[in-house]
Amino acid sequence: EMEVNYLGLMRLAQAFGPAMSSRTAAGVNSAVCWVNILSAAALASMPGYGAFSASNAAALSLSQNMRMQFRPSGLRLMNLFVGATDDEWHQHLPPPKVLPPAIARDLVAGLRDGLEGVYCGDIAKDIRDRRRAGAKVLEMELSMEGGQ
Repeated sequence: EMEVNYLGLMRLAQAFGPAMSSRTAAGVNSAVCWVNILSAAALASMPGYGAFSASNAAALSLSQNMRMQFRPSGLRLMNLFVGATDDEWHQHLPPPKVLPPAIARDLVAGLRDGLEGVYCGDIAKDIRDRRRAGAKVLEMELSMEGGQ
Protein backbone atom coordinates (compact mmCIF):
# COMPACT_ATOMS: atom_id res chain seq x y z
CA GLU A 1 0.00 0.00 0.00
CA MET A 2 2.86 2.41 0.75
CA GLU A 3 4.46 1.47 -2.56
CA VAL A 4 1.34 2.42 -4.50
CA ASN A 5 -0.31 5.17 -2.45
CA TYR A 6 2.78 7.07 -1.26
CA LEU A 7 5.80 6.12 -3.35
CA GLY A 8 3.72 5.88 -6.53
CA LEU A 9 2.37 9.39 -5.94
CA MET A 10 5.89 10.66 -5.27
CA ARG A 11 7.15 9.15 -8.52
CA LEU A 12 4.24 10.64 -10.47
CA ALA A 13 4.97 14.06 -8.98
CA GLN A 14 8.64 13.79 -9.89
CA ALA A 15 7.83 12.68 -13.43
CA PHE A 16 4.91 14.98 -14.27
CA GLY A 17 5.09 17.86 -11.78
CA PRO A 18 7.66 19.92 -13.69
CA ALA A 19 5.80 19.64 -17.00
CA MET A 20 2.45 20.41 -15.37
CA SER A 21 3.98 23.37 -13.55
CA SER A 22 5.21 24.76 -16.87
CA ARG A 23 1.64 24.61 -18.25
CA THR A 24 0.33 27.24 -15.83
CA ALA A 25 1.40 30.26 -17.88
CA ALA A 26 -2.23 31.15 -18.59
CA GLY A 27 -2.65 32.12 -14.91
CA VAL A 28 -6.23 31.91 -13.67
CA ASN A 29 -7.29 30.59 -17.08
CA SER A 30 -4.86 27.69 -16.82
CA ALA A 31 -6.47 24.35 -17.58
CA VAL A 32 -4.10 22.35 -15.42
CA CYS A 33 -4.54 21.12 -11.86
CA TRP A 34 -3.05 18.17 -9.99
CA VAL A 35 -5.83 16.05 -8.47
CA ASN A 36 -5.27 13.31 -5.91
CA ILE A 37 -8.14 10.97 -5.16
CA LEU A 38 -7.59 9.75 -1.61
CA SER A 39 -9.61 7.58 0.70
CA ALA A 40 -11.33 9.30 3.60
CA ALA A 41 -9.18 6.86 5.59
CA ALA A 42 -6.36 9.39 5.06
CA LEU A 43 -8.12 11.58 7.63
CA ALA A 44 -8.57 8.95 10.36
CA SER A 45 -7.28 5.43 10.84
CA MET A 46 -9.96 2.89 10.13
CA PRO A 47 -9.97 -0.38 12.11
CA GLY A 48 -9.29 -3.23 9.73
CA TYR A 49 -7.64 -0.89 7.25
CA GLY A 50 -4.59 0.20 9.27
CA ALA A 51 -1.93 -0.03 6.56
CA PHE A 52 -4.31 1.41 3.97
CA SER A 53 -5.17 4.33 6.27
CA ALA A 54 -1.48 4.92 6.98
CA SER A 55 -0.57 4.87 3.28
CA ASN A 56 -3.34 7.36 2.48
CA ALA A 57 -2.30 9.58 5.39
CA ALA A 58 1.25 9.51 3.99
CA ALA A 59 -0.12 10.43 0.56
CA LEU A 60 -2.04 13.32 2.15
CA SER A 61 1.13 14.56 3.82
CA LEU A 62 2.98 14.30 0.52
CA SER A 63 0.13 16.19 -1.17
CA GLN A 64 0.53 19.05 1.27
CA ASN A 65 4.24 19.20 0.46
CA MET A 66 3.53 19.02 -3.28
CA ARG A 67 1.08 21.92 -2.96
CA MET A 68 3.80 24.05 -1.37
CA GLN A 69 6.25 23.10 -4.12
CA PHE A 70 3.74 23.72 -6.92
CA ARG A 71 2.37 27.00 -5.56
CA PRO A 72 5.15 29.29 -6.94
CA SER A 73 4.45 28.01 -10.46
CA GLY A 74 0.70 28.52 -10.09
CA LEU A 75 -0.09 24.81 -10.35
CA ARG A 76 -3.06 24.06 -8.13
CA LEU A 77 -3.45 20.81 -6.21
CA MET A 78 -6.79 19.41 -5.10
CA ASN A 79 -7.37 16.39 -2.87
CA LEU A 80 -10.65 14.55 -3.33
CA PHE A 81 -11.45 12.43 -0.28
CA VAL A 82 -13.81 9.54 -1.00
CA GLY A 83 -15.73 7.29 1.36
CA ALA A 84 -16.25 3.60 0.70
CA THR A 85 -16.89 2.92 -2.97
CA ASP A 86 -19.13 0.29 -4.49
CA ASP A 87 -16.34 -2.15 -5.33
CA GLU A 88 -15.22 -5.64 -4.39
CA TRP A 89 -12.93 -4.48 -1.57
CA HIS A 90 -15.74 -2.66 0.27
CA GLN A 91 -18.58 -5.16 -0.29
CA HIS A 92 -18.68 -6.17 3.39
CA LEU A 93 -19.29 -2.57 4.49
CA PRO A 94 -22.86 -1.32 4.81
CA PRO A 95 -24.16 1.56 2.67
CA PRO A 96 -23.77 4.36 1.89
CA LYS A 97 -21.26 3.72 -0.88
CA VAL A 98 -19.92 6.26 -3.35
CA LEU A 99 -20.64 5.61 -7.01
CA PRO A 100 -18.34 6.74 -9.86
CA PRO A 101 -20.74 9.44 -11.16
CA ALA A 102 -20.68 11.12 -7.72
CA ILE A 103 -16.87 11.09 -7.71
CA ALA A 104 -16.79 12.66 -11.18
CA ARG A 105 -19.42 15.27 -10.27
CA ASP A 106 -17.65 16.32 -7.06
CA LEU A 107 -14.26 16.38 -8.78
CA VAL A 108 -15.50 18.69 -11.54
CA ALA A 109 -17.34 20.91 -9.03
CA GLY A 110 -14.19 21.17 -6.88
CA LEU A 111 -12.11 22.16 -9.89
CA ARG A 112 -14.70 24.70 -11.00
CA ASP A 113 -14.87 26.20 -7.50
CA GLY A 114 -11.08 26.26 -7.06
CA LEU A 115 -11.15 24.09 -3.94
CA GLU A 116 -8.10 22.44 -2.41
CA GLY A 117 -10.09 19.74 -0.58
CA VAL A 118 -13.33 18.06 -1.63
CA TYR A 119 -15.19 15.43 0.39
CA CYS A 120 -17.23 12.99 -1.68
CA GLY A 121 -19.94 10.88 -0.12
CA ASP A 122 -21.61 10.78 3.25
CA ILE A 123 -18.79 8.89 4.97
CA ALA A 124 -16.06 11.31 3.84
CA LYS A 125 -18.19 14.29 4.90
CA ASP A 126 -18.97 12.68 8.25
CA ILE A 127 -15.28 11.99 8.93
CA ARG A 128 -14.41 15.56 7.91
CA ASP A 129 -16.98 17.01 10.28
CA ARG A 130 -16.13 14.71 13.17
CA ARG A 131 -12.40 15.37 12.69
CA ARG A 132 -12.98 19.12 12.80
CA ALA A 133 -14.88 18.67 16.04
CA GLY A 134 -11.99 16.74 17.58
CA ALA A 135 -9.44 14.44 15.98
CA LYS A 136 -8.80 12.49 19.18
CA VAL A 137 -12.53 12.06 19.81
CA LEU A 138 -12.92 10.76 16.24
CA GLU A 139 -10.09 8.29 16.79
CA MET A 140 -11.79 6.96 19.92
CA GLU A 141 -15.22 6.81 18.24
CA LEU A 142 -13.89 4.90 15.24
CA SER A 143 -12.11 2.40 17.44
CA MET A 144 -15.34 1.77 19.38
CA GLU A 145 -17.46 1.61 16.21
CA GLY A 146 -15.13 -0.81 14.48
CA GLY A 147 -14.57 1.74 11.73
CA GLN A 148 -18.13 1.87 10.43
